[in-house]
Amino acid sequence: MSSSLRAPDNLAIVRGMFAELIEAGRVDDDSIARYMAPGYRQRVDGRELDLSGFKRHLRALREVVEKMEVHFLAVAQDLDCVLTHHQVRVAKKDGSTARFQVQAHITLRDGRIIACDELTRQLEGPAADHDLGSRH
Repeated sequence: MSSSLRAPDNLAIVRGMFAELIEAGRVDDDSIARYMAPGYRQRVDGRELDLSGFKRHLRALREVVEKMEVHFLAVAQDLDCVLTHHQVRVAKKDGSTARFQVQAHITLRDGRIIACDELTRQLEGPAADHDLGSRH
């Protein structure tokens, strides 16, 4: 099979998205479009976000967050789906910190993420930060 016909490495795409959008904090449209499909849909703890809502979410985080680190506990890939069990450590601009445990079912098509169904649980930090996984 030629390299142009090879299926995208969905796990590498998901890891790249976390590295670039979450850890590096890139919120420009080009960076987001590199990973997220135009029809992107996300459900976080029962809250629904479309691509515009996801962009608002990333930008809202950057208003209060200094740095986020993602630590993968487990990942699995099957065809067009990637499942992650990860923790996110958050250092906020006000000096406070928080830690979250996340389980995400991410669906990809043609090398971009089209959907994410996510459950987020706060492990540490101020109670007011409970919604950081879906705040927008």
